[in-house]
Amino acid sequence: MVISILDMRAKIKDKKEIAQGTLQVTFDLMGKQAKFKPGQYLFITLLNPPYLDSRGAMRHFSIVNAPGEGEIVMATRRGVSAFKKTFQEVPVGTEVELGPIEGGFLLPEETDRPLVFMAGGIGITPFMSMISYVILNKLPYQITLIYSNRSKRSTAFFKDLQAISKENSNIKVIFTMTDDEDWQGENRRIDARFIQDHLDNLNEYIYYIAGPEVMVEAIVKDLEEAGVASKSIKKERFIGYQ
Repeated sequence: MVISILDMRAKIKDKKEIAQGTLQVTFDLMGKQAKFKPGQYLFITLLNPPYLDSRGAMRHFSIVNAPGEGEIVMATRRGVSAFKKTFQEVPVGTEVELGPIEGGFLLPEETDRPLVFMAGGIGITPFMSMISYVILNKLPYQITLIYSNRSKRSTAFFKDLQAISKENSNIKVIFTMTDDEDWQGENRRIDARFIQDHLDNLNEYIYYIAGPEVMVEAIVKDLEEAGVASKSIKKERFIGYQ
């Protein structure tokens, strides 16, 4: 049965730390299927949580996995809010309510223009769903992912993305670590010069940017000042981390 995930119960199937300060949670849909598009987010409601604050028991998170897998995977930075404190403490097997699913941060229908994904921190999550979907369905998108974190230890999906880049000629991954003395690769913040150093004609691409609001708006400004049309820039701002 395919449903829209409105008032749908699911169980926490697995919880694990996938990078320093980042928790990944997998939900068992208990025989149901979720209809969503890669890049969308869903609302999660905790049932009878031991901790509550003024924001209530519901939050939304980008979906990490591709559609059709019979489960939902999300990842979040650890935090100190009542919601995240509960989320971090509840055991595997706990039931939650999922839904609805929303979001227009989606892959374009056309595959002829190359895509540039730019992620800061946990902003990687919608791109993991998109990339998984492209690989599973053998779609001909050409993708360059530029992924910024403070350090390798705090980089969610680091090994997964290394393997993806090695095994898929149409997907290139560029990591940059802005505060890691042991990292031997790029260490600059993503700005106009960084982008121009790694891409050819900036106007050939469609840009997708996800991460902290300040980072997203700065990159959008740099791209527009470099002559990129606003219609070629898509953005998803991760405003709250608590």
